Amino acid sequence: MEHTDSGIPDELAQNTDSSKSASDRGASSRTRRRTRRRKADAGRYMIARLLGLVCLVLVVFEGNVIYRLFSHRVGTSVEIMNSKNEAQTEGILQNSADSDPAVSTMESSPSTGSNPAVAALAGGDLIEDAEDPSPAPSDQSAAEAPAVSQVQTQPSEAINSDKVVPLRETAVDDSFFRNSVFIGDSRMEGFRNASGITEGTFLTGVGLAVNDMDKQIISTANGNISVYQGLSGTQYDRIYLMLGANDLGYYPWEDFPPTFEAVLKKFHELQPGAIIYVCSVIYVDESKIAAGFEYDNNDNVRTINGYLLDACEKLWYSYYLNLNEIFSDGYGELISDASPDGIHLYPKYLEMMLDYLRTHYLTDEEFAAEAAAHPEDSAIQSSSAKEDPDDSRDTQLDASDSPSDASGGKDESSSDLIEEGDVSAN
Repeated sequence: MEHTDSGIPDELAQNTDSSKSASDRGASSRTRRRTRRRKADAGRYMIARLLGLVCLVLVVFEGNVIYRLFSHRVGTSVEIMNSKNEAQTEGILQNSADSDPAVSTMESSPSTGSNPAVAALAGGDLIEDAEDPSPAPSDQSAAEAPAVSQVQTQPSEAINSDKVVPLRETAVDDSFFRNSVFIGDSRMEGFRNASGITEGTFLTGVGLAVNDMDKQIISTANGNISVYQGLSGTQYDRIYLMLGANDLGYYPWEDFPPTFEAVLKKFHELQPGAIIYVCSVIYVDESKIAAGFEYDNNDNVRTINGYLLDACEKLWYSYYLNLNEIFSDGYGELISDASPDGIHLYPKYLEMMLDYLRTHYLTDEEFAAEAAAHPEDSAIQSSSAKEDPDDSRDTQLDASDSPSDASGGKDESSSDLIEEGDVSAN
């Protein structure tokens, strides 16, 4: 037997080498299998990750679709409910109008007006108010316990002018408005319908603008009259004027101030003993303004309100009611969700307006002192020459109560055309 140099027989050495080679081949094979398994496992993990990512995307996408679908269904339900509420509102307003078709004064309850569509727009949530069974406080109880002002104003809307009507600590009751006339557009009509006011005469017309004062568009039980005709008979203590919303965008701005001042002067000529309260144009919700009416924007509102205030500062008998103190959101816009169409207000905010008028006024003594400071006023001189100053008010009331003249004929003055004083427009 041959031996290797190490002394190991050749046959044994060959067997040992073969065993090592087989062992190396086995190890290499195991290494390759482990590598393949790791690659396979990595592939499976990658596939699992991809599947997980796909599932996540599907969940998010499907969830969004489901959310939109649910939101759409809820929104549709809300729209249906709102439509039902509006239909019920119009029904209530129409029934109320049908039960009292004649135009009348607001001695016991506010008139629903002759235009239920506009009333519904201005008083969208009127159903809630109609279902409230609690009676309104009487004038007597209000007089015995005067309310304390709780009107919240927006400091950013404060105006530094002596002609801005001040806030009073004590609120008046509605008897304060008994010998007042309210003139205005559909916003004023909505105020009459849904604010809860119980006194006053209304000369209102949908679409009424500053240059419409001499047009016969105010509907009464005895036919159409103009605003000027409505002011030509009974003498009032106060005139509340809400105009300008229908003049946004229609005027070359330089034409508006003289036109508006001429209207105020004519009012004073017809009603020399009345203080004129000029209501500011209330802000709009620009997000709800219909296409084609983009001129109904708050920049124009601020411009026209500047002209209204300027007119009040020029004419001693006119004062400015800054309604945007309570209707501004603090950024020169209408309070969010205060209006269904961006212009007309819901009843809650019309009630706020009534509270504002009850707490913003001049006393009779203050206005009398202001009138005495202007003896040169030709309208006052003319009025004094026609009447006995000691009993002028009694004479005026007696005249308004007498429908016939001395000859027994019918007096065609506005006090006869306006049946009992309250007027609304179709």
